[in-house]
Amino acid sequence: MFDRQALREGASVTLLFAVPPTLVARFVLDNRDDSSGWAPLLSLIAVFGFVLGSGVAAWRQTARRPMTHAVAAGAGVFIVVQAVFLVLRVATGGEVRVMRILTSFSLALVASVIGGLLGNFLQKNGVRPR
Repeated sequence: MFDRQALREGASVTLLFAVPPTLVARFVLDNRDDSSGWAPLLSLIAVFGFVLGSGVAAWRQTARRPMTHAVAAGAGVFIVVQAVFLVLRVATGGEVRVMRILTSFSLALVASVIGGLLGNFLQKNGVRPR
């Protein structure tokens, strides 16, 4: 059903490009009182990471299910990373913002769908992964 290698590759790319800006935004910028322009930029970089990683999963899959692979890679990484963040927030006595998590999840899903469309486009137009 799933091409596990494609999921691993897509999740790895997502982790590489989406998680570091999210870490900086959550643990550095969230703990400051002053508002800066870095948070929106870091959020855009994280969304780009989800598009890129999901696109890789969709492009590399061989099971003829690019959108399923894209969404599974993006949502899977988001859920695992958010679970870790949630445990750390609770353990340190931090505030858990449920609406922020739900909003971020919806953005990750939209980015995953866009990545899936791009990966599918590459696959259908003759650009084959090695």
